[in-house]
Amino acid sequence: MPQITLKEAVCQQYNIDESDFREFVMRRTLFRRVRLLRPFLGIFNPDLLFQEKRLVDKIGEALNLREIQEEVDFYQHKYVVNFVCKDALKFRLSGMRLMTLANKAFKQARGTPPIQGHALAS
Repeated sequence: MPQITLKEAVCQQYNIDESDFREFVMRRTLFRRVRLLRPFLGIFNPDLLFQEKRLVDKIGEALNLREIQEEVDFYQHKYVVNFVCKDALKFRLSGMRLMTLANKAFKQARGTPPIQGHALAS
């Protein structure tokens, strides 16, 4: 069976174009306060969520959950921990939502049961 990327799996599952992948994942994984404030804050700082966009682009090419978890762990360690805005105020995307989305997409694309009890990042 050929390998399928997360981007391909999500696009198939939700019937979206690959060019819409980043925005779709961002909408599904950003915390509510970020989704609400994003249009206004983006006017003043278009690069406000640069690292989150970069993470979504990188995981789009991942072939399995382990690769995605590694990217999420790196993102959280490098860009979330010790940053009040992103950590305490949760002005970021949710690693747990991201892993859940990936798990469901890969499950459907490969016809296998989702992984239960894996370490989900918040």
